[in-house]
Amino acid sequence: MNAPNRLSAEIGFPRVERFLAHEIEARALAFALERGLIGRLARRSAAVPVLAAAARLPPERVGMLVGLLVESGVLAEEEEGVALTPEFRAVLPARDLIEAKLAFAAAAAEDLRTLFPAFVADMPAFMEGSRTFELFRYDRCFALTPENIAATRRWVSYTTCLTRYEAGPCLDRIDLTRHRRLLDLGGNSGEFAARACARAPHLAATVVDLPVVCALGRENLSGREEGARVAFHPADMRRDPLPGGHDLVTFKSVLHDWPEEEARALLARAGQALEPGGCLVIFERAPLPRRGRRADFAAAPNLVFEPFFRSADLYCDVLRGLGFADVAVGAVELETPFHLIEARKPGGHP
Repeated sequence: MNAPNRLSAEIGFPRVERFLAHEIEARALAFALERGLIGRLARRSAAVPVLAAAARLPPERVGMLVGLLVESGVLAEEEEGVALTPEFRAVLPARDLIEAKLAFAAAAAEDLRTLFPAFVADMPAFMEGSRTFELFRYDRCFALTPENIAATRRWVSYTTCLTRYEAGPCLDRIDLTRHRRLLDLGGNSGEFAARACARAPHLAATVVDLPVVCALGRENLSGREEGARVAFHPADMRRDPLPGGHDLVTFKSVLHDWPEEEARALLARAGQALEPGGCLVIFERAPLPRRGRRADFAAAPNLVFEPFFRSADLYCDVLRGLGFADVAVGAVELETPFHLIEARKPGGHP
């Protein structure tokens, strides 16, 4: 296959990882966000005693906290007190992403800390004992019970937050004007489909996912204008019939969840559901670089899933074997590298 077209790092994608690199400093940031210190400093700079009084904390302990946040690049010391750095202020609009990554990194880092021998030597045992993999309980996504909805909401909220920021760099590279109906397989809360519809007023979308996920998706899109053009189709996409009549099929951060044979089968089913002449798009995390990048606290969430991130070669070979044409591969650098694979199903109108 041709070498991927290496695209430059995304301009505008919030680069929050630099503030989460060291665990203690990241925990200091989480505390400062939770106690309202960051929100107060977003409005104006303040002296340490003022911050301490507002948070009802001892001034000397706030001084310690400020020191950690200065070293991590979140705060800067000025004559009037302390203030947010321009670099941190620039990413603060993505506060939801910062908080989601802080929480997930804490769980993933704890798994690596306590189960590292299994992570290296016995991946099934690592998965069995980890908090991270316990979170993603797909077996609890079929029956609509309060318990299943609550359990599923925890990881759907996280993946929705990631997609809120990751969708744009993918959609920037897809010509949505050529398509009328999008089928998003494993489309989670509908966030990716909704963001596609927001960019293309003529586009309608169908999201296929498990029943509990679809229920949370309807909740996610409730009241959003573009949500009116996103339909949810509860189904097990590996076994149940897929809806037809779509000229664009997408997989966003889905295929790595499944073993190779099931991923192959999903691509085959997607190909059958796609209209002739339509386009299939895969947007997936690529294997992590093993040189030139430190495995810091911020890297923990991707590191625990590292064994499942595949080369684009597998997906491209499967698509070509299914008869797809014009298979193209791009690389998108976000906080970690992504594949963007596009392929066209032969047939249809020229």
